[in-house]
This record gives sequence, C-alpha cells and structure tokens, in this order.
Amino acid sequence: MTKQIYKGKTSLFKEIYLNRIIIYELTRREFKIMYSNKHLGLLWAILEPIAIMFILALVFTYLRGGGKDGEYPFPVFLLSGVTGFNFFSNSLNRATQSIRQNKYIVGRGQFSSSLLPFVSIFFNLQTHVIILAVSSFIFAGFGVYPSWYWFQLLYYFFATSMLLLGLTWITSSLILFVKDLQYIISIFTRALFFLTPIFWDISIFPPNLKLILKLNPMYHIVDGYRSCFLYHEPFWTDKYALIAFWSFTIIVLIFGRWFFNRLEPHFDDVI
Repeated sequence: MTKQIYKGKTSLFKEIYLNRIIIYELTRREFKIMYSNKHLGLLWAILEPIAIMFILALVFTYLRGGGKDGEYPFPVFLLSGVTGFNFFSNSLNRATQSIRQNKYIVGRGQFSSSLLPFVSIFFNLQTHVIILAVSSFIFAGFGVYPSWYWFQLLYYFFATSMLLLGLTWITSSLILFVKDLQYIISIFTRALFFLTPIFWDISIFPPNLKLILKLNPMYHIVDGYRSCFLYHEPFWTDKYALIAFWSFTIIVLIFGRWFFNRLEPHFDDVI
C-alpha cells in the first residue's frame, strides 16, 4: 500500500495534515535509528536529561547555600525551567541536521523538504512529553502537584515548535553550505542558556533591564513552564513577553520559509 504524499502551495498546517502519515513514518524511523542499537533503547531519552537535571539541581542548590527560590524548592524551580529549554536546544540541534540526515528524500518524489525539520521537532516533542511525565513525579516529591494550569503546556509546545520551525528552516538549509554552522549553534545555545532565567529569577533586576531580558524569546517559554508548574498563571499574564515572543517568531517563520525556498533548488548540488 503506497502512502500518498502532498506537496504544493498550501498553508503550513494543511501541508502537515495532508502529509501526516509520512511524517509519522519518518518520526518512527528516527526513533529506530536513535535507539534501536542501545541496550536500554528509549530509556536513554529519559535517563540522560533527568540525570543532567538532577546534577544541576544538586550543584546549584549547594552553591546557593539553600534549597529554596522564594516559596519554591530550588530543584523544582530549576527543573521546571531546564525542561522547557532542553526541548528547544535538543530540537534545534537535531532539526538543523534534518536535511543532511534525510538526503535520500530531498529532490525525490513530492514530499516537501521543508517538512523535514518539523519531523525532527515532532520527534523531540514526543521524548519531551515522556520526560515531563517522569518529572511530574519528581515535582510531586517536592509537594508540587498537577493542576489545570498544566494544560497550558500544549500552548507552549505549539509556541516552541513554531519558533523552532522558523529557526531550523534557516539552519537546516544553511548548514549544507556552511559546514561549521553546528559549532556556532552549539555556542549560541550555551550562551542563550545562561541569558535565559533558568538559574535566576528576573525579579532581581531593575525594570528597564527586565524589559530587555524579556525580548529573549526563550524567556516566554521558560517562564511559561513555571507559570504552569509553579505560579499557576495564564499564558497571557505577561503581555509584553507574549507580544515580543510572537512578533519575533512570526518574523522568523516568514523569513525562514523564504530563506529555505531560496536555497532549496541548490540542495542537490551540495548534498
């Protein structure tokens, strides 16, 4: 039974819907490639980030000389921010390689190469949901229990995915021509990690500096995860950060699709 593939001048969401079967198959293939040769398989997708988060929590709790950030246990404050950022950074790195790693698809058939970064983002989203499910037990150990605000994570999944899609349209096409781009991205994500309020609370800064820090699109995501887990606030509470995030994301999406379309005809020459 052949799978029907759709490509054309359709909206992004319609194109994703029409190609949902092939996207699912490609995502399943990524799982097989990533974990089939490992003894613990998919468990590594959970154990590695959870272990790293525990180490960070222990180290920084010790360095702070205490276990709380305001009214919240510091490990929970830290882990709630790290999980959101890790989804972004892991997806950015993986989706940047999506065209190169799926070069057998590029230029063959009617499947749009522009959907390949989305496949990688979707792959990471699934492992991210599993990590969040495990993290919920850790939160419960510190007295933080599920609430209706946790459903807002669906919004933050969508928001992060749209930001990633715009960025990886640029990076996944550019890396075919600039081979060292992966090292630049690695430096960028490490710098962004410390510029995003993961270890610190933005309330410690004066008002003018807060406005500048909130222009970082990852502020909206990381603070949003904490709004779900800890603060119990709706995602539109900080309207300045919300507008800043979507203004940046929409610009990146428009530019990213244009940039990808400009370079796509030359993919066969460099793959």
